[in-house]
Amino acid sequence: MKLPVIAFIVAASLAAPLSAAEKASPAVNADTKEAFATVSEWVHKQMNEGGRYSHVTSREKETVDKRFDEMDKLFAKSGAVAQMSDDEKTRMFNAQEEINAILAKRDSERLICKNVAPVGSHIPVKTCVTAGELENRRREDTHYLDRTQQTNQLRGGGG
Repeated sequence: MKLPVIAFIVAASLAAPLSAAEKASPAVNADTKEAFATVSEWVHKQMNEGGRYSHVTSREKETVDKRFDEMDKLFAKSGAVAQMSDDEKTRMFNAQEEINAILAKRDSERLICKNVAPVGSHIPVKTCVTAGELENRRREDTHYLDRTQQTNQLRGGGG
C-alpha cells in the first residue's frame, strides 16, 4: 500500500518549477497605434466565451474597454509612445498596467499550485491546476447546488 504513495511523491518531486521564461508576459504592451489595434482586438476576442480571459467579469470588461479607449485616444494624438509627452506616457503606462492586472487575475492559463497532505498521510503533495479549471469547477459546483436545491424545493423538502 505504501508503494503507490511513494511512486506518486517521486513523480510529484520530479515536476520542475516554472522558469522565468515560462511565466506569462503582459497581454497589453503596445508602443505604436498599429500594434495597439492588433493587441486590443486579440484581447477582446480572448474575453469571449472559451477565450483565455473569458472569466473576466462584466465590470472588469467595462474597465478594460474604458482603458483601451483612453489608450486609443493617446495613440490617435501621437501615433507612437516615443512621440508622446511624459504625461501622456504616464497615462498610457497606467492604462496598460490596469488592463494587465485584470487580465493576469483572470488568465485561464495561470497555474495555481498548493501543497496538500492527502487523507491518511502527513506528507504534503504539490497539486497544480489552471485558474480556468478552478473557475469551471466553481461554476459547475454552483450549478449543481442550485439544481439540488431546486429539486428539493419541488419535492417539498424545503431549504
